[in-house]
Amino acid sequence: MLKLEPLKEKEKSEFVRDPYLRDIVERNLEVAAQACIDIANRIISIEHLEKPRDYYEAILRLGEADVLPADFARHLAPVAGFRNVLIHEYLEIDWEEVYQNLQGLKDLYSFLDYVREWMKSKNT
Repeated sequence: MLKLEPLKEKEKSEFVRDPYLRDIVERNLEVAAQACIDIANRIISIEHLEKPRDYYEAILRLGEADVLPADFARHLAPVAGFRNVLIHEYLEIDWEEVYQNLQGLKDLYSFLDYVREWMKSKNT
């Protein structure tokens, strides 16, 4: 995510015009979303939670287990579908959505903060 921070400052018009910038943002958002999913699945395994049907549900499970606030889990869960579009290119990529996700990095940082707090609580 640190690679994305300076790119948040780019004007939307520059983002739209520059295919290299779009590729960098797309790939790094893909990796960040996958990391959230991987962390969610690892916590589900550690805590012996009910196995989710998909990645979206994996993030929701963290809300059910109080690793994340439930409202935040519901807010973040769509990142799983966004990741699927980026990975599999099921549809033509919506660059507006990519740009909006770039502007929403705070959600990914919040996810990390909640997981860190959960880990601290497990160690005490």
